[in-house]
Amino acid sequence: WSLALGLAARQCCLLDQEARAMFASVQLSVYAEASHGWFFWNWADAHGPEWDWQQSYGEGSLSVPSLPLPLWDGIGIDPLEEELDPSPEDPIIHFGDGIFLRTFHGRNVDVGGGPQLRARWADRGDWQRFVLVESAQQPAGRRGGRHRAVTDGDVICLLAHTGRLVSVSDSGEVVERPDTATDASADLVVHVEGSGKLHHRNTIFLQSCRTSCMLDVDGSSGDGVVQARWNDCGEWQRFVAEKASTQQQTPVHTSPPGTTVALLQKRVAQNMSSTPCTPPKLRRVSTSLRPIGNDGEGLLPKRLDFDLDSHADEAPQQIAP
Repeated sequence: WSLALGLAARQCCLLDQEARAMFASVQLSVYAEASHGWFFWNWADAHGPEWDWQQSYGEGSLSVPSLPLPLWDGIGIDPLEEELDPSPEDPIIHFGDGIFLRTFHGRNVDVGGGPQLRARWADRGDWQRFVLVESAQQPAGRRGGRHRAVTDGDVICLLAHTGRLVSVSDSGEVVERPDTATDASADLVVHVEGSGKLHHRNTIFLQSCRTSCMLDVDGSSGDGVVQARWNDCGEWQRFVAEKASTQQQTPVHTSPPGTTVALLQKRVAQNMSSTPCTPPKLRRVSTSLRPIGNDGEGLLPKRLDFDLDSHADEAPQQIAP
C-alpha cells in the first residue's frame, strides 16, 4: 500500500502531511483487523513521501493513532468529505453562479491554451471556472430570471473565463464557441442525478441540443479531451458540479473543523513537535541459499539477501547454509 491519494482528495482543508497521516491511520486500522500482514510500496522512491516508506516514517505519518471516522451509509453527502471540504453556505446552484466540473478521475474541466476543452488538473482556478447562463432556447415555462435555481431538464450554456460560450460541433468536438456562431451549438440540457434542483456536489450529465450526445472525458487517453460522442450516461459522462466561491480560487469554509479533522490536526502537530523518527537501516547479509536438486547438488549460486536490523554498520556476517 502507499499514501498516494487521488487528485480530488487534494481539494480539502488539510495540509499534505495531514492528509497523508489520515490516510495512513485509516489504512493501518483496516489492515490490523483484516490482514495477516502488509508491505509498503516502496522502501525508497524519488517521487515523494507518498511512495517512500523512509520519508513517511520520518515525518511521522505512519505513527498517528487510529482516528474516529463519522458513520455513513453511502447515501447522500459523505460526512467526512463535508468535514474536509465544507460546502458553501447556500449549496443550491443558481443561474449566474460559477461552477467547477469534476470528472470521474478527479480532474476539473478547463479551457486555456487553445479552444479545446480538456480535463488536465485538479485545480479550481479561472481556467476551470464556468458561469451557468440560461439559454435563449429555454422553454417559456421554465424561465425565471438570472438567479433562479438550476433544475433537472434546464437548457443551459457554459460561459468560460474568456467570455465565450462552450460549443459542440457536429463532429463532437467541445470547444469555445466562435464569435460568429449564431446557432444553438452552445445549448446543453442538464440532467441532475436524482432529479430536482442542482446542489453543490450533485452528479450531472450534459447533453448537447445540437447532437443529442452527452459530454464525456476519454478515460483511455492522457490528454483529457472533452467530447460529445454518445448518448450514454456512464462514468466518462459523469460530472460532479461544485459551486465556486464568489472569491475565485478561495475555498468556502463556513464552519470550524469537524471532530475528525480537529483531532487529526492535533495529533499531527504533536508528532511534528517531537523528535523526528529514524527508520531502521538495511543490513546486507551474505547467504548461501542453495536449493538441492534430485542429484543432491545445489541449483543456485550464492546470492545477497537483506534484513532490517539496528546494527547496520556492522560487517556482513556469513550465515551457514
